[in-house]
Amino acid sequence: MKRLFSIIILIMAVYVIPVQAQTEPVQAPEQKPVDFFIAPLAEVLGYSIEGAALGAGVMIGAGNGVAMGLRIFWAQDAEKINTVEIAGFMRFYLQGKEASSGLFAQLTAGICIFAYEESPITPAEAGALSIGAAAGWRFPIGKQFYIEPVIRTGYPYAFGAGVSAGIKL
Repeated sequence: MKRLFSIIILIMAVYVIPVQAQTEPVQAPEQKPVDFFIAPLAEVLGYSIEGAALGAGVMIGAGNGVAMGLRIFWAQDAEKINTVEIAGFMRFYLQGKEASSGLFAQLTAGICIFAYEESPITPAEAGALSIGAAAGWRFPIGKQFYIEPVIRTGYPYAFGAGVSAGIKL
């Protein structure tokens, strides 16, 4: 019986173990490169019930599935109140963890600086924390460009709607 056991171990050592050692290693699936983007934007915002403010700005961000970045925005309303909004954002693409287009939800948090009838340069006359939520859709145009219509709500504004046209870097 001892001999039979020794022969089985010898056969396994010669044939089975080397065959298993020669199998191909499991390759990780290729990951999509991180989406870096920069986008000029234009919006109409409601800071008060008196009228809408028109503005423009830029967003810079990166990420697939979840993107994070910085948003800088300037607006002026009919009463010549200038507002500068500087906010960080976190965006969740609802198409999956590798997505960088399609439907998204976005959270923003930062500061707003107000200047009345003057340029929005410090020292400001007033300031406030800015927090909000947005929903939008990124429509790709080729491999590098896109257009994004967005609606948002938050504080110190009640509503906003706009569009950005960006480039993926």
